[in-house]
Amino acid sequence: MEKRSSTPGFILAVIMFLISSVGLLFLGEGNFGLPGMIARYVIGIVGVVFMAKVYGVNFKIKGFFKGLFSVIGLVGVVCCIHNLIAMRIPTDLGLKEGLPSAILMFLLMMSVGVFEEAIYRGVLFNTLRNCFGESKGRIMLAVILSAIPFGITHFLNLIFYPNLVVWTTSQVVYATAGGILFACVYYITDNFWLVVFLHGLYDFFASIWSCFVSQAEGIGIPAVDSTIMQGIKDAFFDCTIGVIAFIVLLVVLNKREKESEV
Repeated sequence: MEKRSSTPGFILAVIMFLISSVGLLFLGEGNFGLPGMIARYVIGIVGVVFMAKVYGVNFKIKGFFKGLFSVIGLVGVVCCIHNLIAMRIPTDLGLKEGLPSAILMFLLMMSVGVFEEAIYRGVLFNTLRNCFGESKGRIMLAVILSAIPFGITHFLNLIFYPNLVVWTTSQVVYATAGGILFACVYYITDNFWLVVFLHGLYDFFASIWSCFVSQAEGIGIPAVDSTIMQGIKDAFFDCTIGVIAFIVLLVVLNKREKESEV
């Protein structure tokens, strides 16, 4: 990436974050409806176009499947499959009854993937790379610094669910680990759309079971708060995956560093 002024990127990241925060407050729980979904797609694409024009970032689709079946891509897939299994709940609707809701849920969660990846990987991570440079230590720093605000923003859930303190805190922890995973996938594969897909799939697998429940109260939202031990248990797997992804990143960075010295 050709080094340019990082100011526009940081300003855009802040603007996109503020828009998302204000939008959540304005739409309330309806931010998971059609208006919220459309807004996420539009704002996300705007961020991608901005980074392509201002920083010359190549948001190519080529290499998607190669990246998906790479080591780091498969780590992401395992994380998604774990969500599908861990979030399973008793269902009372058949495939025919629940399929329309499942399709809408897929489109909704992919919009979340587009929007959040545009902010935290497409804009923030690339801006940090532009600011810090491409050395091994600075890439690792950019990965961490782009993941932390991604995790912390999940505290916004307390606006709508103030009683779910432990559950939300646990979500912040494993979302931060997820941010590390997604940044590692993005850097190693150099494919933004792969990260969008994995992020959307991760959220979709966590929510799909609610599409087949006639009395579902929310999208993966518990009725009562978690215990501290349950919160630790919920965050453990994703944190482990985040550590594994970081180790894979370190291996790749060391390999690329040696290759550049030859």
